Amino acid sequence: MKRNVDIYSKGWSPDIIWTYIVSLDGVENTEDLKKNEVEVTAFEREALRLAIAENRGDPNTLFARARE
Repeated sequence: MKRNVDIYSKGWSPDIIWTYIVSLDGVENTEDLKKNEVEVTAFEREALRLAIAENRGDPNTLFARARE
């Protein structure tokens, strides 16, 4: 399952900082994958993890929203 997830700054700017296409298929040891349907928040958490790992910001300045 794949989702597009946009990363935004928590500041006043409504601009998208970065977009990820997140696929959670085949990820091991993820509690969310044990459910029948993966929740949107699992994709948002993974996109935030990637953004922080790539130095696009820190958890206090970024948030993620999965596209419908």
